[in-house]
Amino acid sequence: MGEHETHGIIENIFDGLLGKDIYFWNFIILMVFTLFEVGAVFFEGIPLTTVWAILIGVGIVKGYGIAAYFMHLKGDPRIYTRTALFPVLFVLLMLWGIGLSNPGSVQGLPDWCTPNWDYARNR
Repeated sequence: MGEHETHGIIENIFDGLLGKDIYFWNFIILMVFTLFEVGAVFFEGIPLTTVWAILIGVGIVKGYGIAAYFMHLKGDPRIYTRTALFPVLFVLLMLWGIGLSNPGSVQGLPDWCTPNWDYARNR
């Protein structure tokens, strides 16, 4: 685990860009996608279904980047990947149990959970 060669096409492309390794570019990509997440939640006028799609899509991309490179699962035997993904089952159960079985639960959050909460006024 860790002694095997995991360089593929993507790693070779990123290694050639400005001399930075895949971990640097993975970090940059994760930061850009974090900006997408914050923007999706922060800007008003975006339909709720679009926000959900952005957050889920970005979460999948960021989860892959973290698991594949920072957790070094890329190139490891599949049993390691399956073991690491097992908790996803519980996340899906919580998503269904909290978010999808009670659709009003997201809109019924307290005011301090919303992006427009005035922290200075409500101290």
